[in-house]
Amino acid sequence: MTISNHIAQLLASIAEDKASHMTIPMAIAFADERGGLVFFTRMNGTLPAGTEIAISKAYTSATLQMATSEIGKLAQPGEMLYGIQNMLNGKIVLFGGGLPLYLNGKVVGAVGVSGGTVEEDVQVAQRVIDALAEMELWAKKIKPILSKELFVTSPMAWIKEQITEVLAKLNFPVLPNDSIILTGAILIAMD
Repeated sequence: MTISNHIAQLLASIAEDKASHMTIPMAIAFADERGGLVFFTRMNGTLPAGTEIAISKAYTSATLQMATSEIGKLAQPGEMLYGIQNMLNGKIVLFGGGLPLYLNGKVVGAVGVSGGTVEEDVQVAQRVIDALAEMELWAKKIKPILSKELFVTSPMAWIKEQITEVLAKLNFPVLPNDSIILTGAILIAMD
């Protein structure tokens, strides 16, 4: 399993929302489990260097299957990954903002965020991790109530119909911005 382009787009909108609330324009990249770029977006006003930094953070985190900040600790003199930043044409990033994405306990890709301080980048990346975990939790809950007839012919129309049905079957109020989470949950449940 890998992170799909559709899921990455949904997660990117959540990341952009978080960055907007922080009033920091950011570059946000998603890589598959092998480090290949799946989706990229850059908010207006993002520093030009943010593009390559975000992509490299996602690549680093995906291919090494750990947070870029953790890799940075392990790349210090005397540590087991010392010198790794000189490998792979300098694509390895040693500071925070890249986090692996997990589904069913396995790395399916990574997110890389650049534009703020390292701490701000990590906050936005962590929001993506939290949103994906929410999507996965909902996917497990709603999978039994999904109908699959329309999915093959018209996936987006089918998803809109499924959200309406799922919301009707839930016994508590759902906030409007939760539709992004539910859309992702439906996509995960159907995979």
